Amino acid sequence: MKSVAITVALAASQTEAAALFGRSKSFLGNGMQPEVVAVTLAHVEDEWRAQAAVFANCQPKSDGKEDSSIVNCADAPSSFDKSCRTVVNAIIEGSGGDKDVAKEYMADVCSQHAITGWHQEQCHGISAKVRSSMSVDKYQNRMSFNSQKLCSGFWTELVDKEKKQMAAELAEREAAEKKAAEEAAQIEKQAEEQAKERAGKQKELEAARTKKEAEDKALEAKAKAAASAAKVAEKKAEAEAVALSAKRKMAEAEAAEKAQKRAASQAAAVAKPKESAPAAQPAANPAPAAKVAEKKSAPVQAAASKKPAETAAAKPVPAKAVEKKVSEKTVAKAK
Repeated sequence: MKSVAITVALAASQTEAAALFGRSKSFLGNGMQPEVVAVTLAHVEDEWRAQAAVFANCQPKSDGKEDSSIVNCADAPSSFDKSCRTVVNAIIEGSGGDKDVAKEYMADVCSQHAITGWHQEQCHGISAKVRSSMSVDKYQNRMSFNSQKLCSGFWTELVDKEKKQMAAELAEREAAEKKAAEEAAQIEKQAEEQAKERAGKQKELEAARTKKEAEDKALEAKAKAAASAAKVAEKKAEAEAVALSAKRKMAEAEAAEKAQKRAASQAAAVAKPKESAPAAQPAANPAPAAKVAEKKSAPVQAAASKKPAETAAAKPVPAKAVEKKVSEKTVAKAK
């Protein structure tokens, strides 16, 4: 694409310059109207700028040779020089070497609507350079004007401007790329922070859920332990009740056994005074007294022996008390 641009730029600039040069003899005549020249000069200036841009973009290789992608970087300044000298010579010859005529006509050309902005700046620049290089001698200007020197300096300025423009554009592009990269990095950073925040929240939720599950399991285990403890307590209470009942029954059995033993003891105690009764009679008349006591005490003894047997189960009576009571009654009757 660059080689095509160079070729087109060179061909167009030479063609436009030839159009001016071909009519240089009538430069101030009706055939070279300012508006027509302005349009043609604007096209030529575009080509000059394109040539300067292409040349400014030429980068020699490390071995000193031009980049093979470019047709030939040396073609640009050479083509510009030919085109520029054609235009400058047309101005010199058309004005007859008169500085004032050249100034007046170029001022008219540069003020046309076809030339604005950068084109107008270049138009005034060409006019000023041509006039500053012209001497007061019209003949000398016509015959020996050094257009090559003027175009060489003009080319250097064009290339410098393009380099500066390219540097500014490059800096602007790099700044835009840097800004875009910073914005992308900021967006990426924000995305990472948001992802990290979401991960943190998710982790907190998982931790809370795990804690809740652990608490629920702990409560469930506690409830099961409480239920198990209640069952154990219930079993223990039942065992204690059974043991207490058995103990009570054993105590009742022991009490009944003791009561039986007491009743038997009392019965034995009642029978014992009957054998020892004669010892209570006076020694002078033992035989009659013994007989009388035996007859009188027989019913009493029978009743006494019968009564304890009936009441033994209801209320145990001490054997000594029964024996004492029976003895007292026996003695009384004997008297």
